[in-house]
Amino acid sequence: MAKDLTRRIEWWLVKTEPDMVRDRLSRFREAMKRRYIEEQALLMEMEAKVKQVLDGANVPSITYPFYLDFGREVYARKRRLSGASLSREVEVLLQKWVLRELKREVLERVRDEALSVSAPEGQ
Repeated sequence: MAKDLTRRIEWWLVKTEPDMVRDRLSRFREAMKRRYIEEQALLMEMEAKVKQVLDGANVPSITYPFYLDFGREVYARKRRLSGASLSREVEVLLQKWVLRELKREVLERVRDEALSVSAPEGQ
């Protein structure tokens, strides 16, 4: 047991050594920056679509941040999952936000129109 603990600590010390971290970041920085810019552009596009849905549903602007948070959570799931798994996960998120007193109809429109995620089968 102590050997495993010692080995883990040694590996952590090696991988967090400042010069190695700086060298690694220097090599990957441009690619990381490019991916970050691409991801932020996609996120902003999704948020604009959510805002369009909210505008069309006459949602009070004070509640926009909560609907945008729902959209961001769905967006994150959509990047990892697909099919029935995605639909079920999004349904759980929808229930969570309904319990937080957001309107189910608006959340469903955000899901369907802004994020193109289908409802689970049987609904």
